[in-house]
Amino acid sequence: IGSDERCEANQAAGKLIFLSGFDFAAAAGILDIVAAEAEGFFDEMCLDVQLQSGLSPANSAALAAGTTQFAVIASFGEMVRQNVNGGTDLMAFAQLGHTSISELIVPAGTIRSLSDLQGKTVGIKGDLPSPVQAMLAAEGAQRGTFEELLLDGFDPVAHLALGIDALPVYKSNEPAALDREGIEYVEFDPLDFDIPASFAVYISSRENYEKWPTAIEDFVRAGLRGYRFAAENPEVAVAHAFELINAAGNQFWLAETHELSRWRVERSMVENVTPEGFVVGQLNTPRLGEEIQLLADLGELETLPDWESMLDDSVVPKLHDDNGELIWAPMN
Repeated sequence: IGSDERCEANQAAGKLIFLSGFDFAAAAGILDIVAAEAEGFFDEMCLDVQLQSGLSPANSAALAAGTTQFAVIASFGEMVRQNVNGGTDLMAFAQLGHTSISELIVPAGTIRSLSDLQGKTVGIKGDLPSPVQAMLAAEGAQRGTFEELLLDGFDPVAHLALGIDALPVYKSNEPAALDREGIEYVEFDPLDFDIPASFAVYISSRENYEKWPTAIEDFVRAGLRGYRFAAENPEVAVAHAFELINAAGNQFWLAETHELSRWRVERSMVENVTPEGFVVGQLNTPRLGEEIQLLADLGELETLPDWESMLDDSVVPKLHDDNGELIWAPMN
């Protein structure tokens, strides 16, 4: 780190395109990268990074096709499913989240136990998140014991008004909308049921890693410095995000106050659930293995794949000194 040779190696990678997971929302895995670019951290690592708005489910295909070089994906399990079912060869290098970004909410005064959902109706946006599905199954409400209603849009107020009995949500999104409307609800969090999960996972292709190992490492390094900047300067970081959001027409009607709330929730999740002895961003390999075993148990994977070959858990630790501080030496 800090040498001319490393700078030249990083420059040789050329333009590196990063695809976000959900526009440039102030989410973990997105705001950290936005901050790193805006504050010049990638430039200091001799990296030419271009940010593009993306959606997590489609990012894997772009990486596999070589049209982008870095992305954030919703979970390690999602990446493994893409490798197994989609024929991609992607690798994970860092994870900000060590729990599920999703949870289940029910209207206040209705469901006391998840087993009570048998015979009830659960609203579904696309599909039932795997950690929520596993939580339900662990409490005796296996998929198939309740009705599923496919929902349109992302408005939890409108969804609950349909009379559904439960709704999977993003912890950093829909609860804030319900709070603003004064709607009372009860949360069932997979974390409280010890369900293994992850979120905000940095990924690239194996081919990219083999060609540009220092570029991969220093991209993660700059992203982690961006995370710390955003944690310490949330208003500035969100303002950086909205420069990009507004330049692209704000297609998802994002609001700065809501995005600040989203970041506060996700930052809290990152820092409160990162395991003791780990630095922020470090892969928890044993727990990720439990996540993949869970997907196999749920039938989302036909067999248990060689998931350990799909990550490199040495990247983040080597970016830190013995005191857990990020090593930073500008090269440009």
